[in-house]
Amino acid sequence: MASVHKLPGSNWRAIIESALFANSVAKTSVKQLYEYAIEQPEIIVTNEPMYKPEAYGLPSDAKVLVSNDGRIVGRTAKARRLVREMGKEKDKYLAILREAVYHFNKKPALWLEGIVGLHTDFMVKAHLLSPKTDAKNMLDWALNFTPWMEPWVATYNQSRVLDEPDIIMIADPDWSNPEYPDGLIIVDEMHNCIAVLGLRYFGERKKGTLTLAWTIGVRQNMVACHGGIKKIADKPPIAVFGLSGSGKSSITNSHDHEGSLREDEIVTVIHDDAFLIDLEHNFSVALEPNLFDKTDAVRPNDAQLKYFYTAQNMAITMTPDGQKRLIGQDMRNNNGRCIKSRDMFRHSNFCERPGSVVWLQKDPSLPPITRIDGNRLAVSMGASLSTMRAKGVENVDVKELSKLVIEPFANPFRVHPLLWDCQQFMLLFKMGTECYVMNTHAFGTPDNLTDIPKELSLKIVTELARGNIKWKNWKSFEGLSLPENGNVLFGGDFNAKYEPTEEKKYLSYLRDRMQDRITYLSRKRDIEQDMDSAFVDPIVKARTTIDEILSPI
Repeated sequence: MASVHKLPGSNWRAIIESALFANSVAKTSVKQLYEYAIEQPEIIVTNEPMYKPEAYGLPSDAKVLVSNDGRIVGRTAKARRLVREMGKEKDKYLAILREAVYHFNKKPALWLEGIVGLHTDFMVKAHLLSPKTDAKNMLDWALNFTPWMEPWVATYNQSRVLDEPDIIMIADPDWSNPEYPDGLIIVDEMHNCIAVLGLRYFGERKKGTLTLAWTIGVRQNMVACHGGIKKIADKPPIAVFGLSGSGKSSITNSHDHEGSLREDEIVTVIHDDAFLIDLEHNFSVALEPNLFDKTDAVRPNDAQLKYFYTAQNMAITMTPDGQKRLIGQDMRNNNGRCIKSRDMFRHSNFCERPGSVVWLQKDPSLPPITRIDGNRLAVSMGASLSTMRAKGVENVDVKELSKLVIEPFANPFRVHPLLWDCQQFMLLFKMGTECYVMNTHAFGTPDNLTDIPKELSLKIVTELARGNIKWKNWKSFEGLSLPENGNVLFGGDFNAKYEPTEEKKYLSYLRDRMQDRITYLSRKRDIEQDMDSAFVDPIVKARTTIDEILSPI
C-alpha cells in the first residue's frame, strides 16, 4: 500500500498531479471504458467472446475489442527522458510538460485508478489520466493490471504500508511536437510519475507503469525482475530473465516442457514478464494478474483465444456467416499482442524467492547451458546480458535488429541506477540462489552455427529443476561450468553439437564476445559512474585466461 496523502515532492509530479483535477477530467470505471471504447471510430468489435467479463463488472456477452495502430507497433525507447539525467535541459522539459498538460486539459479526459502488485507484501495504487478518445488503451491498462474495484480494493487495504506516493501516469497519444517526431516520455522515477506524450502503443503505458513499480520495489530492498518465474512440483522456483524473443514466455508458461516433465511434476506459473523478489520477507511477487503476450503463434480457432480479454495490432477477417474473427501469426504487422488470462495454466500470485536464476542470452559464443560459479561473475553475466532484439517489438531501424546488444538483466525499462540492480542481485546470490546462463539462439562461430531448438531449452530447464546435471569446469571460461552428462540427458549428439572446442577460431570469437561485455561494463563504470569494478573484474579475469591460451608465453 503506497501512501496517498503526500505532497507532490517535485515540479514534475506537481504538474502531472494537478492535471487530474481540471474540470475536463472525470473519474471512470472498467464498465464505462468498455462502453466508450466500443464507440471509438477506429476500434473493432469482434465476435470473439471476452473471457469472464463479469469479474470486471462487464456484460456477460462482452466481446474482445481490437485496437490497431499505424506506423509504430512497438516500444520507442529513444523517446524516453529521465529527469535525473536532464541536467541543464530540465527547464526546457518542464516547459514542454506544462504546455502539454495545458492543452491536454482543454479536452475531455478520464481518470482511472488501479493497483500494481498481487500480494499484500507489495501493492501500489496507480492512476492513469488519458483523453476520453483513448478509452481502449485505458481499458487495456485496467485489464493488464488490477482496476480499483472489489475484491481487489479490500486486499489493497490490508497490504503493507510503503513509504511511497501513488504512481501517476498522464498519456496523451494526440500530442505532437516537430522536435520529437517519435513522441516524448518524461520519467521522474524518484516521485513515481511519468508522462507519455505522442505515443499510441499500449506497451508504453504498461511498461511505463512497471518501470515505476520496479523502482519502488528496489527502494524497498527488492530485486526488480523483467522475467518469468515458475515452480515445478515442490522444487525451488526457477526465474528466467530475457527480452522478448529470448524464450522467456515459452519457458515460463510451458506446462509440460514439450513432454519432458512427468505427470507428477506439476507446473505453477507466477508470471512471465514482471515480478519483484523481496529479500527481507522471502517473497517473489507478481505485479500483473494477466498476460500481455505476442500473438504471432495464434492460429484460427486456437484454444487460447478463449482466454483473451482484448487485443492490439491484430488482423480481422469476416467468416461467411458474418462473424468478425481474430487473425494471428502477425499477418497485419509484427508484434501483434493480446491481454489474456493466466487461467490458461495453473498459476499463483506469489512464491518464495527463486532457487535458480537463468540469464537467457542470444550469444553464439556460449553453449546452450552453463553454470556460473561465483556470485560476482553471476552478477557480471546478468549485467552484460547479451541478446538480439525481437523483430517488431521495438521501434528501431531494421539494421539494428541484426546486431547483438547488451541489455543489463534483460530490463530496458530500468530507470534507477544499474548499480542498484547489481547490488540487489548480489544479495540474492549470497542468500544461496544459484545462477546459470542459457543460450537460446545458436552456438558456434558466425559462419558455422548450430541451432538451439526450443525443445532442447525446455529439456534443460527440466533437468535443472530436477538437479540432474553434473558439472565440469570450462577451462576456456574461468568461472563457468559445462554439463558433464549432456549426452545422457539431452541426446547422444549433444556434446558433438554444443561442446566448446579449443580451436583458435572459436576461442578468438569467444574472447571478442567477452571483450564486448568488458567494454560495456567498463563504460558504465568509467564514464557513466554506474558500475563497480567488482562486477567487471571477473570477466576480465576470464578473458585473460583465454589470452594466455591463444598466446602462450
